[in-house]
Amino acid sequence: MKIAMVAFDGFTDVDLFMPWDLFYRVKDPTYAAYAGEWEVRICADTATVTSYSGLRIDAQETLDWARHADAVFVVSGPGSRLKIKDPAFLAALQLAPARQLIAAIDSGVLILAALGLLEGLSATTYPSVFAELEAMGVATERRPLVVHGNLATGGGCLATQDLAAWIVEGLIGPEAAAQILDSVAKVA
Repeated sequence: MKIAMVAFDGFTDVDLFMPWDLFYRVKDPTYAAYAGEWEVRICADTATVTSYSGLRIDAQETLDWARHADAVFVVSGPGSRLKIKDPAFLAALQLAPARQLIAAIDSGVLILAALGLLEGLSATTYPSVFAELEAMGVATERRPLVVHGNLATGGGCLATQDLAAWIVEGLIGPEAAAQILDSVAKVA
């Protein structure tokens, strides 16, 4: 299985690194111990991306890799507003919900809307982004997770856990999804 995490300059750190860590735990024998093929890559339209807090990281793949992934996770951040107006970025990010699981968190949901993937669907996002999403013609729901078939949107940074678990469950099953969530649960 191939999971593409789409990032861009101005991404929100936790929205990339929380699901990145959860996806890593799928292969970790301490957690889900999945033995099948499992590749997670950070994809971008530039060789490096810098988070809104200033952390610079290398992209591992181009956006073309995301086209062929089994699942795609679009992160959020202030940079998403530039990307929804970038025809080259949008053209490179051609996703296929008929064959891919596609998830986006917070303002990353704006990218799904710009791609036309949310036409006729409802979505959730970060509280301060609801008006922007509605202005793009998308009905909003004030919930942490909204799923329509192979498309899922999350609202609030901690909803990255829900989106990551949704992808893991969709690709390899509910037991692995529960195991990765249990591995980061607060101590009771």
